[in-house]
Amino acid sequence: MRSYGRCLPGVTHSLLRHTVVASLIALSAVGAPSTLAASPVAVSVEREGDAYHITASATLRTDVGTAWRILTSYGDYARFIPGIRWSRVTARHGDRVTVEQSDDSLLWPLHWPLRVIYEITERPPDRIESRAIARMMPSLDSHYRLTTTANGVRVDYTGRVDAGFAALGDIEQWALERSINRQFQALADEIERNPTEPAASPPTAN
Repeated sequence: MRSYGRCLPGVTHSLLRHTVVASLIALSAVGAPSTLAASPVAVSVEREGDAYHITASATLRTDVGTAWRILTSYGDYARFIPGIRWSRVTARHGDRVTVEQSDDSLLWPLHWPLRVIYEITERPPDRIESRAIARMMPSLDSHYRLTTTANGVRVDYTGRVDAGFAALGDIEQWALERSINRQFQALADEIERNPTEPAASPPTAN
């Protein structure tokens, strides 16, 4: 926030706040999917003390194998998730995976590419846990869970992130929720666009 003050010494706090809101509204539209969402997602962001607790879920017309394949295709994220410039796996040791991304973060009112490191633990076939670390930004703890339902697969996401700019209050929460909604919807759409895993053939009698 001090960098704004150096660039625009005469700007009042209220005008700065208005400028941030306008910027967030404009940025939130960048990279929005051009096609209609296949299945709607539900996203909630609640402030508790100095952190935000995030929940998101969607029931998709797919199977667990397909959902797992897309969730763990980390190198492809830049192709279908808005805001990610590139994504690559840098290390893998058993169920532990390190992923590096360049992400145009829309979670805060500053728009620049962030280098984010994800330390991921895969628990196949239905759970993924990760911790994201970016320099000078709050860390993010995330959990995915896949559950088979009568209509397909429910994808549940929970996350916790420390508040980044306390002075922004509701603006930061609004930007966080909108960004999570865009990215989770894009993930859900990609899962449904992909063909389901073929069913295993029953064993043949000798």
